[in-house]
Amino acid sequence: MKFYTKFFGILFLVILNACSSDEQITNSVIANFEIQQNEYFVNELISFNNTSSGIDTNSVFEWDFGDGNTSVNKNPTHTYTAIGSGTFSVELKVSNGETENRFTKEITIAFTENIDGRKSLIEKLGDNKILTCAHRGHHENAPENSLKSIQDAIEQGIEMAEIDIRQTKDGKFVLMHDSTLDRTTNGSGDVTDYTLEELKLLKLKDSRGILTSEQIPTLQEVLNLGRGEIYFDLDISNDKVSFDRIYPVVKQYGMIKQSIFYTQGVNITQSALNKDENVIAMPVISNEDRLSLFENDTRIKVAHFQSQTFNQNFVIRAKSKGWYIFMNAYINTTKQPLDDNYEEVNRISNLAGNIIQTDFPVLVKEHLK
Repeated sequence: MKFYTKFFGILFLVILNACSSDEQITNSVIANFEIQQNEYFVNELISFNNTSSGIDTNSVFEWDFGDGNTSVNKNPTHTYTAIGSGTFSVELKVSNGETENRFTKEITIAFTENIDGRKSLIEKLGDNKILTCAHRGHHENAPENSLKSIQDAIEQGIEMAEIDIRQTKDGKFVLMHDSTLDRTTNGSGDVTDYTLEELKLLKLKDSRGILTSEQIPTLQEVLNLGRGEIYFDLDISNDKVSFDRIYPVVKQYGMIKQSIFYTQGVNITQSALNKDENVIAMPVISNEDRLSLFENDTRIKVAHFQSQTFNQNFVIRAKSKGWYIFMNAYINTTKQPLDDNYEEVNRISNLAGNIIQTDFPVLVKEHLK
């Protein structure tokens, strides 16, 4: 008798424990949600599908969209009105009484390639007016490759800004011409030896070597500032940075049709052209061989000529292929336009050049009027 009493007592405890476990499982909640894609455009409506388990009519939902906006709806919609850093962490917190669970997913936000009221670079060049390009930004009163140099160029009505891009230790992209920090900042050493956070602690020097309050900008910050305001010549030549690495960033900011990739070399130019039909990869035409190599490639739209190749014969050949010509004037020199009465600018204009890159963009633009 004692045996059966003990047996049924144990059986009762096992059943009671199983029921308690089932109840605990039933009452537990696991937060989860789905979206149709992982990348959306600015101002595009996003629908969030709540797929959480263990929820009931008393469940409480708390959404944080990562841009300062929240919702308590079960299946909310949301629109991002700004690109921010380009990535937002969306968190869903689900509560059932004392039980709660959280789920987080990252969403990439991008701009479209279409900018209201603005032409693509190729469309702009089709107007047959020479564009002025500010070499390393307009750095007369600002450090080169700084946000202020871009803003100053925009305010002066300069059509394009050339910027140099390098990669940090942690894989971020910043503006810096030199491979080292010594000349243009209050830091020293290679750019690649510093994280972005460390680089942001440094200050930029102006052309006279005087320290300013300007920080080293990221590529994203510059693209965001210039979008809809100015075209860009992105200098990635001489292995400054990989085209394949920065292409997604430029595309995310909707600036592929607004930018030139100064690729210079043969392999990187062809790689860029193979990536996207809208990419404007600009090779250097330094001699007859280079011209012959590229002149039958119908994907070339803009080519960087040099003084030895910028002659009537080469220009006629380039123009017959529909190319636009990019040329330098008064670059990295103490010589100014007034020193030779704009001779370099006039030569480019007379030979039907299309873009003039210069350290004196305001003077050149005024002369071209």
